[in-house]
Amino acid sequence: MQPGPSVGTWNASAACGSATYRPSGLLGYAGEARRRSIYDQVHAVACAHGLATDLFDALIIQESRYQPNAISSKQAYGYAQLMPDTARGLGVDRFDPFDNLRGGARYLRAQLDRFGVVDLALSAYNAGPGRVRDRVPEIAETRDYVARVLRNWQWLRGLRPSIPGEPHLMTLDAPPPGRTAAMLSF
Repeated sequence: MQPGPSVGTWNASAACGSATYRPSGLLGYAGEARRRSIYDQVHAVACAHGLATDLFDALIIQESRYQPNAISSKQAYGYAQLMPDTARGLGVDRFDPFDNLRGGARYLRAQLDRFGVVDLALSAYNAGPGRVRDRVPEIAETRDYVARVLRNWQWLRGLRPSIPGEPHLMTLDAPPPGRTAAMLSF
């Protein structure tokens, strides 16, 4: 596996010019309409937290499919599917759609800073940082979640020009012990 640049040191300011909405091809008509209606805010929130817009967009697509009132069986809520304790810890109102976005971006940024690589940060976002050590935990739901967000991110990045120094998906020569990955082609 060829590691990409450290996500924690990536400067998102190069990506924080104007955002150009493009249909994702990952959502149905209603989902895409919801995504289009708040895309500028998603871009602004991602940039404010030093995140690649496409990564944050991919996370929201997986978490809620851009449904502002989405609620999980575990009581995660909103665009970024924030749990009650997580939202409280972040000081955000998870029921306010834009506070929910800000909380999700802040939480993802914290996981990226803590773990330094995207797959582990996404694992921590999904399963909690206590369940992540130096690899994606052996939890089927979390492994599926990470694979889906990474696949969505790769798809979304294919719609936009690359930015020098932007974090990228790693190329897999052979998976290291304890990790497996699958690459999909479209």
